[in-house]
Amino acid sequence: MSVVRVKGLTKHIGRKAVLKGIDFEIDKGRVVGILGPNGAGKTTLIKILMNLYHADSGEVEICGEKVSFASKKYIAYMPDTNHLFRWMRVRDAIQYYSEMFPDFDANRAKELCTFLGIDESEEVRNLSKGTTERVLIMLTFSRQACLYLLDEPIGGIDPWARDRIIKTILAGLNEESAIIISTHQVKDVETLLDEVLFLNQGELVFSDNAENIREVRGQSIEECYLEVFAHV
Repeated sequence: MSVVRVKGLTKHIGRKAVLKGIDFEIDKGRVVGILGPNGAGKTTLIKILMNLYHADSGEVEICGEKVSFASKKYIAYMPDTNHLFRWMRVRDAIQYYSEMFPDFDANRAKELCTFLGIDESEEVRNLSKGTTERVLIMLTFSRQACLYLLDEPIGGIDPWARDRIIKTILAGLNEESAIIISTHQVKDVETLLDEVLFLNQGELVFSDNAENIREVRGQSIEECYLEVFAHV
């Protein structure tokens, strides 16, 4: 069974066609990059998977169920903005997630705080951009989810934090789960990816697995990305 199945997905916002007949499937045990420039439709696609937006047409399934409020239970979602309450300390955020999500593992959260260099007593309002991203990664991967959905998870942070976040993402994958990373920062995530989907102006313009890109095309994912987008 696929973790994600999307067929004929379309979405308009106002008069603009934001997604135009998107088709793809994602299997268990895979890390998939949804890659494309700003305005490509990546965040809209993520929000449809999260049931925050409703598709105009097409089919979207998560773990064999049609996308709905109930399907959110399968997904650990890291948005591209800090959604935590400013009054919280990190320990409060951990408690909040513990109460919100039955699959949240508080012991795993404490382990990740140590690994990612997070002080549980820090106030959310005082966190730097890099520390905020580490906290959100910690909260996301302390859940035992079927699908981890990450919107721009590694942006503008220092090399140490990036390395720790990448290791946390890889450690979070198991044979029963899948990870989707939506980003335009291709170079930062390409070592993580098993498959790529390139979006441009709402269309899926290219898809392939990373091994084929490297071994058959003889390119890095970034080189492939630059070549594809030079001709669209």
